[in-house]
Amino acid sequence: MQDINLKELERKAWKSYHQDGLWDVFIGLMLLSLGVAALTDSTTVHVVLTLTALAVFFVGKRFVTVPRMGLVEFGAERRAKKAKIAAVLSVTFLLGLVLYVVVTLSSGALDWMRDQRVLFPVGVGVMMMSVFSMMGCWMDFGRLYLIGLAFALAFTSMMLLHNPIVFFIAGAAVLVPGLFIFVRFLRRYPLPPEPEARGTR
Repeated sequence: MQDINLKELERKAWKSYHQDGLWDVFIGLMLLSLGVAALTDSTTVHVVLTLTALAVFFVGKRFVTVPRMGLVEFGAERRAKKAKIAAVLSVTFLLGLVLYVVVTLSSGALDWMRDQRVLFPVGVGVMMMSVFSMMGCWMDFGRLYLIGLAFALAFTSMMLLHNPIVFFIAGAAVLVPGLFIFVRFLRRYPLPPEPEARGTR
C-alpha cells in the first residue's frame, strides 16, 4: 500500500511539472519560428529561433518552475521516461532540420513533393502526430495531444497550401493559451518566502 501511495505522489509531482504552460509556450514559439523562417527562407533564422525557444523552455523550468515546485528526484521509471522524451525530441528536431535543409537546397526534392501532392504532406502530419502522442502518453500530459494536432496540421497545411501563415495561426493557437496557463501557474504557486536571516549575537 505504501508503495502504491508513493507512486501516486510521484505521478502527481510529475504531472505538476507540466502545468506551468512552458511546453505550450515552447511549441508555440517553435511554430512561430517556422513561420518566420519560411518567410525569410533562411536556415540560420530557423536554427537561431529554435535555440531561442529551447532557451526559454529550459530557463523557465530552472528559474520559474523549480523554485516553486522544488527539485524532485523521480524514480527509475520516470527517469527512463525523461530519457525517452529527450531522445524523441532530439531525433525529431534533427530530422526536421535535415528535411528543411534538403527541401530548401534540392530542387529535385521540391519536384518530388509537388508530385506527391497530398500523400506526402498527410504522411508528415501523421508522423508528427504519432510523435506527440507517444510523448503525451509517456508524460501523462493530455494537453500535448492537442498541441501535437496543431503542430501536425500546421506542417500538413503548409505543404499543401504553401502559405507560411498557417505556422503563425497554429503558433498563436498554442502560445496564447500557454501564456494564460503560465500566468495561472505563477498565481497558484507563488515563490516560497525566503528564510529570515538570523541576527549575529
